[in-house]
Amino acid sequence: MPPRKRKAPSAEPKIEDEFQALSCEDIRKELQSLGEHPGPIDASNKAIYIRLLARKKQKTVDTDEQPRDNVDIDLHTSSFQRPPLRHSVVPEVKRASMPSKLKPMLAVPSTPPSSAKTVLYFEARGLTAAAFTPFTESGEINLLVIRQYADYLCQRGVLNVFVSGTTGEGLTLTVSERKLLAEEWVKVAAGRITVIVQVGCESLKDTCTLAEHAQEIGANAIGVLPSSYHKPPSIVHLVTCLEKVCEAAPSIPLYYYHIPARTGVTFLMEDFLDVAMDRLPTLRGLKYSSPVLSDYGRCVVHSGGRYQILYGCDEQLIGALALGCTGAIGSTYNFAGKLYNRLLVAFQKGDLETAKLEQRRSQAMVKVHNKYGEPSSVGKAIMKLVGLDVGPPRLPALPLSMENVKSLEKDLRDIGFFDWA
Repeated sequence: MPPRKRKAPSAEPKIEDEFQALSCEDIRKELQSLGEHPGPIDASNKAIYIRLLARKKQKTVDTDEQPRDNVDIDLHTSSFQRPPLRHSVVPEVKRASMPSKLKPMLAVPSTPPSSAKTVLYFEARGLTAAAFTPFTESGEINLLVIRQYADYLCQRGVLNVFVSGTTGEGLTLTVSERKLLAEEWVKVAAGRITVIVQVGCESLKDTCTLAEHAQEIGANAIGVLPSSYHKPPSIVHLVTCLEKVCEAAPSIPLYYYHIPARTGVTFLMEDFLDVAMDRLPTLRGLKYSSPVLSDYGRCVVHSGGRYQILYGCDEQLIGALALGCTGAIGSTYNFAGKLYNRLLVAFQKGDLETAKLEQRRSQAMVKVHNKYGEPSSVGKAIMKLVGLDVGPPRLPALPLSMENVKSLEKDLRDIGFFDWA
């Protein structure tokens, strides 16, 4: 696919400049008149909503001015500056400070291994929090929480986030909401947190749009769920879809998101890599959210360790570490990051008894978590119990009842969660 045409630079003011003088409430009303449903707006996120308003207004203008005859007009413009192409090198990134004992597991290596020379090199080492999407009580996205959320994760040594995934209720968000959420995470990350944006949608076109957007705003990598209603019938079909994503965003590393219990797409990932390795130039690895460790282990060593296979079953992390895991993505890392970092450090030191102790605590916690139903509802209730309110889940999920919240808190207290998490 040829690269999309981009408009030549102009000395004229950007369209968003005319909205700078609007109050936050006026911006909200303008967006509502254009069919958007913005969350709370204040000085900290006003610029993001101005960009959204500018995009909506520009789209309206372009549509009004589009000629009726068959002329190819580029409507894919952006106010963001595209970052330079990422080659097989790691840019120097200023990371948040953390206890020195965590640095060996979490530090980004200064040079890529030789097996990574043919892919866009990036590593999310250590823990990646599958971030919850904050909502208001009325169900609108709440960007005001994101900075506090980022600070909270950094304090616990969790220096990577996975945005708009399963935990983040990504498929309940509109494309516009997902863009706003990604922009805010990249903004508050500011070099201290790496940001992987999950861009998969049921529509491949929407997936490509979000992939290009993530690249433009400077996200570190993207994750891609497959379509789960119209499932790809074969690995070849799946890889062909992912090729379109690579073409839309050719300078950002891509992780395929394997979560067969949710998607019903159940191919062995070793077989997937056999096909993908010669067809997906930006493929960096997998988000492997399946308990099948035999397949996981084969993926870790595929092509001499060319790919990073991020493990996504928190309660089995120690098994993945034994097979060569260098990074993991999970929802419970949001509220038990310190526990899992202790597990990582113990495993690195060869202290298997301590590592097993921490994993058993994790398993007890996950058992309690699973007792109360929908993961996003339970996870958000636990976040509030540990001091960070990220709001309710979005329909079709429902918040836990007060009775269940009290029962959940008791069960967590009984296993010692508030002492060791």
